[in-house]
Amino acid sequence: MNEPRGHILVVDDTPKNIQVLGSMLREAGYAINVATNGEQALETLDRIEPDLILLDVIIPVMDGFETCRRIKANE
Repeated sequence: MNEPRGHILVVDDTPKNIQVLGSMLREAGYAINVATNGEQALETLDRIEPDLILLDVIIPVMDGFETCRRIKANE
């Protein structure tokens, strides 16, 4: 198996968006992780260090703006 081009965290609560993005990104050779809310995204970031985060703004538990603030505050 080839080494992935990079690692992407997709944060979205819409299954169709996750399916479309996941398919496109995997096909392009990226490894992906998925979180469906801000809290899950932060928990995922405790385990992995992605090259890119695709973050929806309107997500449950903690919106994308607050999630982004917390990501930026955590070195």
